Formats: sequence, C-alpha cells, structure tokens
Amino acid sequence: MPDVSLCIPVHNSAPFLDELFGCLRHLDPPPAEIVFLDDASNDDSATRVERFIAETRAGPPMRLLRNERNMGIAAAYNRLAREARGDWVQLLDADDLLVERDFYASVRPELRRNFDIVVTGLRSNSRLLDWCARSLSWMVPRRPPTWFPLLGSFATRAGVIYRRTRLMNVAFPDPSWPGSDVIHLLQLRTTGACRFLARRHVFYRVHPDSSSSRQRDYSPYRCSLAQFNRPIRLVHAIDLWLRGIGQRWVR
Repeated sequence: MPDVSLCIPVHNSAPFLDELFGCLRHLDPPPAEIVFLDDASNDDSATRVERFIAETRAGPPMRLLRNERNMGIAAAYNRLAREARGDWVQLLDADDLLVERDFYASVRPELRRNFDIVVTGLRSNSRLLDWCARSLSWMVPRRPPTWFPLLGSFATRAGVIYRRTRLMNVAFPDPSWPGSDVIHLLQLRTTGACRFLARRHVFYRVHPDSSSSRQRDYSPYRCSLAQFNRPIRLVHAIDLWLRGIGQRWVR
C-alpha cells in the first residue's frame, strides 16, 4: 500500500489546533505518518503540538520539526517535502481539515495507479466557494486535461496529494505570491498524470479579514502563465476573472 505523509506547517495557529487534532485522531485509516513544522511561531503552537504528540498513543508516527526563524509558507512546504518519508505527500495547512473520517480509504487505491497527482474536492465556510464546489464539481473529469482549472474553484492546495519524487523536482516558488500554488500545480500537471476525486474533501477556511481578489497583486501570476500553451493561458485567465467577479459580488 502506498504511504502518505501528512505534512502540516504551523505558524501562530493555536486557535485552530484543537479542531485539527480532533480531525487527526478520528482518521480511519490514518496516513503513514504526520509531520508538523513550526515556522517560528510567536504563540504556544509548538508546545500544543508537542503535547498532542505525547498524549496520542495510538495512530501513525508523528514528529515536530522547527524553524529557528520564520521562513514563510513556500519554504515550509519545501522543507516538509524533503523531510517526509512517504511515497506521497499531502500539505495540509493548520487551519484546514480533512472532511471525511475515511478520507484515505478512497485516496490510497488511486495512489497505486499511474498518477503523479491526486486532487480531492473542497468544502468551505465561504458560502460562494462552497456552493460552487458542491454544485459544479460534476463538471470536473476524473482525469482532467491540463488546461482545466482546479485550484480556487473546485479544490484547494491542501487537497492535493503529490508523488514525493515529483515534488522534490518541482519546488514551490519561494517566496510565494497570489496564484503561485496554481502555477506550481500546472507545472506538475504538464509532465504528469492527474486524478480528481470529487467525493473526498478538504475543508478550506476563509478568514473574515483575508484580502479580496481586488486587493491582491496577480501580476506575477499572469506573467507566469506565459510559460504555458495558449489553451492553459486563456482558460486560467478567464477563471481568474470569474473568481474576481465572485469575490466582489460576495463582498
């Protein structure tokens, strides 16, 4: 059975950790290992993770890594990918959750197939995003063509499970910028097969004080799209425009 390393970067994440720990305790089956990385938190996140590991006697092996200084989210992802021991890596942000208790029961059989990326669906506290994901995910083919946009409308980066060898060869852009996760996934998808699982979900938390699409600089994202072919550039530009309209409509 292919092994999945569930990797969780933590930075000032204390308000979300109890809910995350409850989610991790109830996974059945669990991942092969759980790796936390504290990115120089200013709160007691690291202490709480240590206590959770010490108090959890059953379940997969768990460990906590630490950065002496804050390196940023992309550097955290890249370090976790290097430190993981499984054949596959999932990078779950500390404020996100795996929705189904048997999340890995459906995922693991797909990992035996000839795929490099397995992408699961999403749920969200954002009503618009959740409605789009619930209502339109039927549109996504199980083997989506590369030009088909996944992140942002149908999935979140935390719902992507990467073949570790591929992730080691294509690092996350550091420092990250709005849309860098989409570009990173596109780079992987242009050279590897992708599977979409609509019936497994990651809960993506949208924070009330997060910046809207209107306030974020997407110029690096638009420039990075130039490396791809015309269908990818066109469809992803339209997808970004539509998501911007949705953000403005909600606000």
